[in-house]
Amino acid sequence: MKKRTDEPTIDAIIDVAEIVKTHNKIIRKYGGEKGILNRSELEFATGWVRSHPKKSVIWKAAILIRGIVCGHPFVDGNKRTGLAITEALLDCYGYELVAPSDEVKEFVLSVAIEGWSVDRIVAWLKANVAKKR
Repeated sequence: MKKRTDEPTIDAIIDVAEIVKTHNKIIRKYGGEKGILNRSELEFATGWVRSHPKKSVIWKAAILIRGIVCGHPFVDGNKRTGLAITEALLDCYGYELVAPSDEVKEFVLSVAIEGWSVDRIVAWLKANVAKKR
């Protein structure tokens, strides 16, 4: 993900090509099959976030993680990529996940298996994200 020294804009952070690069890095590092199944899912999620600039970073993160984890745009690594993009977005806005790693893993698995709504994801993130110290 691209980082800027001034306040980040969503266009500088969220980009289909950048998400694909992140996915490819994850697959190289942890294994799995590279490839895109549904590019339009990525375009939809990033477009939706960009078209709502006044929404909170939590809402933006919820849209992206749901779009990637539930929309399954990649052959493999959707949960890992969704989490990485969420963490990168939060980081760019000065936030971080504060839940223990096992709870974060359970959250991502639940989003994938149960198809959590955006509102439910937002509620979980609000309870588990904090400003960086």
